[in-house]
Amino acid sequence: MIRAVIDVGSNSIKMRIADVTLSRVRVISDETEVVKLGRGMSLTGLLSEESMKRSCLTVAKMVSKARRLRAEIFIAGTMALRTAENSSSFTEMVKKKTGLDVHVLTGEEEAQYSWLGAVDGFNIEGDAVMFDTGGGSTEFVAGSGGKVRKLVSVPIGAVNLSERFFSGSDDSPVKQSVCGEAVKFVEGLFAENSIESFRSNNFKVIAVGGGVAAMSGVKNACDNFIPSRLHGSILTQKDTMRQIRLYSSLTLSERENIIGLPKSRADVILGSACIVLAALRTLNAQSCTVSINGLRHGLLLCDILCINNVQNSER
Repeated sequence: MIRAVIDVGSNSIKMRIADVTLSRVRVISDETEVVKLGRGMSLTGLLSEESMKRSCLTVAKMVSKARRLRAEIFIAGTMALRTAENSSSFTEMVKKKTGLDVHVLTGEEEAQYSWLGAVDGFNIEGDAVMFDTGGGSTEFVAGSGGKVRKLVSVPIGAVNLSERFFSGSDDSPVKQSVCGEAVKFVEGLFAENSIESFRSNNFKVIAVGGGVAAMSGVKNACDNFIPSRLHGSILTQKDTMRQIRLYSSLTLSERENIIGLPKSRADVILGSACIVLAALRTLNAQSCTVSINGLRHGLLLCDILCINNVQNSER
């Protein structure tokens, strides 16, 4: 069966189309468009009319592509749609344009599906912690032997952190002291959510999200940003601190010319790097392994589980 999952996030909208069988997910198409649906929401609590229209058009374009492939389509909404006071305006807009519902996931559901996608393909026998940095939230999941033990969704992401600490700095570098304040602010939120309790002995840390993929692209100086080539790459605390110094020393237009960094992420990459550093420090981990499989892949894997459950019930 051909399935398509569209992930409507605070910063970007992503679609993965795959052929789902009883035993595997074969990816046919993967695409991302940065639309900044949640821009300004941390100040107003509302999605702007302009961002909703832009995002709706992007969703409709993706739906059209999926329908040409005769895919069954699932649209998932995350942090921006969980918290915006007028999120129903956007979901109604999408329904009118495409005829499809947007399923707004809880933070716990998002974390669960992200974990399922992130660990697929990694041979995890012991303990592991996954963190997924998005535009409006960061999910943490602790598991053992590939099974979830606990999960938490923290309402801080690259977009709302950037708006809080780095707004108005597009034309000038950001002071290191401000970056330090941003990292400490995130560490405080992680402490409030007891993220340090996710630690265990000899555990593996897996990082998911467009921000960590972009950071890996910068570390590896990728001329062409192809996320699949970054799967399994490593980001260390030192890498992250180096990148914070790099991004903060440049204007927005200068960041757009960094090799390996998609231009569309230049305005929020400093926020992403601050969150990654705070996560690694809180977990007392020197490095993390990048996974390009997260929420969308997890939802597709659920299709496999559903197919098998249906077949088993029919026997």
